[in-house]
Amino acid sequence: MNNKKLSISKPIVSMTEIAQMVQLSRARFYQLLQSGFFPKPLHDERSKRPYYDLELQQKILECRQSGIGVDGSFMLFYSPRKNGTASNVRKKIDPQVKELADTLTTMGLDITVKQVQQGLIEIYPDGTNGEEQGVVIRELFRYLKQ
Repeated sequence: MNNKKLSISKPIVSMTEIAQMVQLSRARFYQLLQSGFFPKPLHDERSKRPYYDLELQQKILECRQSGIGVDGSFMLFYSPRKNGTASNVRKKIDPQVKELADTLTTMGLDITVKQVQQGLIEIYPDGTNGEEQGVVIRELFRYLKQ
């Protein structure tokens, strides 16, 4: 599993922590728990909160590494995603930059929002604070038309 050993760091962990330890989302962890692939948690008598002790943590880590559940079923796991590299993850676009890009497009420029962002950084490295929008559009138009 990515040649990286999973390890136990605490004597008792919550459901969220064990899901993080085995590099699964909480939802996926609960699916596998319900199917019997992972062992059921213990529950605190006072709060009824589920938790895993050292022995159960070890069983879960073995199941995740081997792909064989406590019920004898097998599971193939994909390698965990690297943060920020999922293709469906998009950075949020600043609405003001989008509005500038739309305005410049209606003025006849064939540009992208990314080009507008780069132009803003180049022309206004400290930001456009205090500049009138018309001046900003004019400067961007001149910059992007080159």
